[in-house]
Amino acid sequence: MRGIVGALVGIIITMLIGIIVVSTIINSVNTSGWSAEANQTWQTLQSNIWVAFGLLVILPLIVGAVMIMKMIGGEGGEV
Repeated sequence: MRGIVGALVGIIITMLIGIIVVSTIINSVNTSGWSAEANQTWQTLQSNIWVAFGLLVILPLIVGAVMIMKMIGGEGGEV
């Protein structure tokens, strides 16, 4: 059980650090003087980055489920 909690805490902390780093990088970009097309591309990139982080929320659930299944199911793959 300690392994599950440790792995989940590690994943969550890593995700939080990633959000802080990406947010800092996004906020540090100076877009003044960019063309309309460049600004649109930058907005699309930011949107895609935050969608990716939104999908990462599923990762701790998957890892937790796999670890629990391994604890109660043994090796796995048996029918």
